[in-house]
Amino acid sequence: MPKLSTTNICDLCRRAFVGTGSLCPSCKPKDTRKPSFKRGYDHEWRKVRAEVLRDHGIPQSDWHLFDIDHRPAYNKEIEPDHRAYELIPMLHVEHSRKTAQVDNERTSDGKFTGQRGRNGR
Repeated sequence: MPKLSTTNICDLCRRAFVGTGSLCPSCKPKDTRKPSFKRGYDHEWRKVRAEVLRDHGIPQSDWHLFDIDHRPAYNKEIEPDHRAYELIPMLHVEHSRKTAQVDNERTSDGKFTGQRGRNGR
């Protein structure tokens, strides 16, 4: 079967591009985060993650579907030990939604409030 491609118009530059989404590849924001191991997600974290998923009875074949939520939000500068947090397995889509809406609160102009990992969240 032939591959169907869709042509879209970029919302920012108004150029046509083939693909999905509302922004062309040149207008899409780049991921500027530090690598995961520099954010505190190293081999020790992988051990803790496996322990949490196993303790919650999630079969290893489904582990790829889950993220682990830290409560309050993980902040390496405040508390680097993952075990000091309440760790809850969540489906990836639910965890992404919670992280965006709760953990990374923003002001009306889109700036972070600076409360990440504080005030019991």
